[in-house]
Amino acid sequence: MCTILNQTKEKQKAGVWLDNTKAVIITHTSEDEKGGYAISSKITANEGHSGGSEHSMNKAKQTDLLKYYKSLSSHLLAYDEILIFGPGMSQEQFGNHLDGNAQFRGKKVTINNTEQLTDPQKVAKVKDFFEVHQS
Repeated sequence: MCTILNQTKEKQKAGVWLDNTKAVIITHTSEDEKGGYAISSKITANEGHSGGSEHSMNKAKQTDLLKYYKSLSSHLLAYDEILIFGPGMSQEQFGNHLDGNAQFRGKKVTINNTEQLTDPQKVAKVKDFFEVHQS
């Protein structure tokens, strides 16, 4: 007699709140805590260039932003579904960065504009989003 096990892996989900200076990654906690989400990482962008021409300062700022996005995306490689949210245009810019990255093709990325939130509000937003958008 042969038994076939259901080998469908549960999708790994993460939320990222970000602005141009910092990011908070929120992920599902261990399986024994049903439906729990918590902050797993905080990433700070490198900033603070002074001196030089406007062109060289802009170039340095763009280089730092790219390093920030690369660092942030490296933390998200293991996730199948990603919610990106935050104020301003940061989440859209980061979403565009992920769109250009072959390692994120096939992953479901959702972008959502929000205002400044406290850490507990960020965790609650991710939990609520993934409860509503079960896949």
